[in-house]
Amino acid sequence: MQQVEVVDDGHLIAAADGSRTSARVRRWVAVLLVVALVLVGAQLVLAARDRATSARLAELPGVLPPVEADVRALWRVDEADVQVLSEGVEVDGDLVGVRTASDGAQSVVSLDPRTGADRWTTPLTDADTVLAQRGARSSVSSCLPVPGAESAEPLVACLVSDALLSIGIRGRLTVTRPPTTSRVVVVDGADGRVVADRTAPPAIAFTVLPGLVVVGLPGHDGHAEVTAQDPLTGEVRWHYSSPRPALDPVGDVAGFGVAALDDLVAVAEVGSNVTLLAADGTVAREREQYDRLSQDEAATRLEVLSGYLVFKPVTTIVQPGRADRRIPGRLVTRTVDDGSLPGVELVEGSRMQARDASSGDRLWQADRHTSGPVLVLRGLVYCTSGDSPGELVAFDGRTGSVVWSANVGTYDQLARLMTDGRVLLVGLTPTDGAAAGSLVALSLADGQRLWHASLPDGLDAAWAQGHVLVAGEGADPTASVVLGSP
Repeated sequence: MQQVEVVDDGHLIAAADGSRTSARVRRWVAVLLVVALVLVGAQLVLAARDRATSARLAELPGVLPPVEADVRALWRVDEADVQVLSEGVEVDGDLVGVRTASDGAQSVVSLDPRTGADRWTTPLTDADTVLAQRGARSSVSSCLPVPGAESAEPLVACLVSDALLSIGIRGRLTVTRPPTTSRVVVVDGADGRVVADRTAPPAIAFTVLPGLVVVGLPGHDGHAEVTAQDPLTGEVRWHYSSPRPALDPVGDVAGFGVAALDDLVAVAEVGSNVTLLAADGTVAREREQYDRLSQDEAATRLEVLSGYLVFKPVTTIVQPGRADRRIPGRLVTRTVDDGSLPGVELVEGSRMQARDASSGDRLWQADRHTSGPVLVLRGLVYCTSGDSPGELVAFDGRTGSVVWSANVGTYDQLARLMTDGRVLLVGLTPTDGAAAGSLVALSLADGQRLWHASLPDGLDAAWAQGHVLVAGEGADPTASVVLGSP
């Protein structure tokens, strides 16, 4: 005799059949549970990957903090702090730079970029009546992070020089007060405490390498006098004096400078010559003349342009640890580059080109007129179009095909491209009769307009200065307001 069970609807089911049904239900529940766990796990992995990508993008030069449609003025920039914004360095999220007071006294300060409040202030020099009259822009005093510092806290080195510069017609830069004294002051980036204050040779430029601070001054004929010393002890490690350049600058020091390139020092002389020195002061790359010299945003390489004045431009890419690479043309400036197009160089022109970074061979040419600077993110190249007023274009960086295009402004509006890593931000100057410029956010993937926000009245343009979104007034504005989302 077979046992039966009575169910609620009055039907009879064999006990064995009921057991098999229950087993099938349990198996399906287990399968569904496994699928759910896999989906949740995948979502967690994707979320973690997105967070990691966002964190990596946030560290890139030129990438802004998240900007939303409620963007507004966070604080107004005092005249004394314009130089801190434009030439300061970021240390643990704060801005560190040299402030020149109305009486000409200078100090190194740390500003909170969200509020403009001083985190700390450390005096550098006493009042200077001449500097007070000429303004902060004539001063050469500046600060840089100290790489590879053994201290638990970040260190910042500042060149403090009494030299004053003057900008004349056609960009001519002259030394109106030659430097007589220079110091290298090293401060703790966390609290402004002075770690070292050492005398240095008279200088108008400096850079910092691991364990070295390098100061430079052009001689009377434009050649370079460069000295490297220990940033903490002041001990001189080496001195380099370049041969006289072929071109006598007649007092013009525009273009003179020293810059760190990994463990090398790039010395740019007044006569448009550049030499690379090793960390021990020996010549690592002989002097070369250029038409334009630039560094990428991350300071990983030099871009030496020659032949531009005779309409045969060639850019030589100089990178530590690699052979020089020559690319036909003048490279497009990349204000943001996430490294997603390795081996691809972008070249200026009415129609932008992409070239193989090793061979220089052309990979593709844009099918429309474009203009830079550009942004490179996730394999796409974002730029403005010359074919249609207010048009933006996103190209596939590998093929040159147009991924999307969008119109955001009119023929009389100047557009500046920015990003917070999540959206494409476009700063637009005012339309005719408008009281202020505006900020537009577009989807990076397809160019869809996400939001539009007007700038506060009187502000004509918005742009990125490092990781800070700023706005200003006039045709050639300087930062007068820091913008952000509350």
